[in-house]
Order: sequence, then C-alpha cells, then structure tokens
Amino acid sequence: MVEIKRTDDLETSEDLAFERTSMRVRRVGRALLFLFVLLAALGLFGDGPLSHARAGDASGLFVRYERFTRVDGTTRFEIHPRVQSSAAPRRLFLSASLFEHGHIEHFVPEPSSLEMTADRSVITLPRVEAGGLIVLVLRPVRPGRLRFSLGEEGSPALDLSLFVYP
Repeated sequence: MVEIKRTDDLETSEDLAFERTSMRVRRVGRALLFLFVLLAALGLFGDGPLSHARAGDASGLFVRYERFTRVDGTTRFEIHPRVQSSAAPRRLFLSASLFEHGHIEHFVPEPSSLEMTADRSVITLPRVEAGGLIVLVLRPVRPGRLRFSLGEEGSPALDLSLFVYP
C-alpha cells in the first residue's frame, strides 16, 4: 500500500524508489530503441552498408553479395572470375551445403553442364569475357546461418556466410 505523505497543505502519494526504477527502465528502453533503429538504418535487416559483403580479391576471383536475406526471398551473388588468357569454359564449384539450405533460381550465363558429387557441385559455364560477370540468384529455404564455399578451378575456394531471417 502506498503511504500518503503530507507536505505543508499538500497530501501526496510518492514512491521515490519506484520513480528511480521507472526512469532507469525508460532510459534503457530508449537506448535499445535507438540502437535498433540505427542497426536497421545501417542494413542489419535489409539493404545498407552492413548488409553488403565482398569475398576474395580483385586480382583473382571475388564475389559481392548481401550478408542478410529472408526465407523464400532471393539474394544475388555477383561472381567476378579471375582474368583468363584462354577462351576455355569456366568451371565453378559450389559446396553441397548451399544446396541443402537453398534453391538456385538461375545462373547468368546459363551453365552448359552440372556435375554433382557428395561434397560439391561443379558448374561449367560457357566463355566469360575478361572483366565479365557471373550472376547466381539463390532462394534460401531455411532460416539461420548459411555457410558455403565457392571457387573456380585453379584458384582457392572462398568461404561465404550469410544470415537468413525467417
């Protein structure tokens, strides 16, 4: 029960401990709300600087992609192959974990062949010009962290990781 205190001619029911606790809870709530809005603006839940990722280096194979996506949404991987002197077809490999967590919607350019083994898939693409671009569009089917390897024969594999929101 609240105690009624008398101050001159005023009767008040104040609880200073409750007021202090209430103020602390409001300050923490405001800070959390500000942090949530800041992270959303930076791209934690969609498009923004935190969301953009790049793996590899410009002298060899490198990939640009989004770190965060949603189940049944699509995400795009821009694969920049290393410069190749011959006009031979390109052979990319993808780890099997990618196929466990998502469906490939399409590849540009269209692959000429696909070989699947227990731990990876090798995709043969027709000639890609120097400075050309290979696009892989993926539709994740499960929420959580998606980790997989991607590489080109003759270069080291790149380990990619993205988070799939429900």
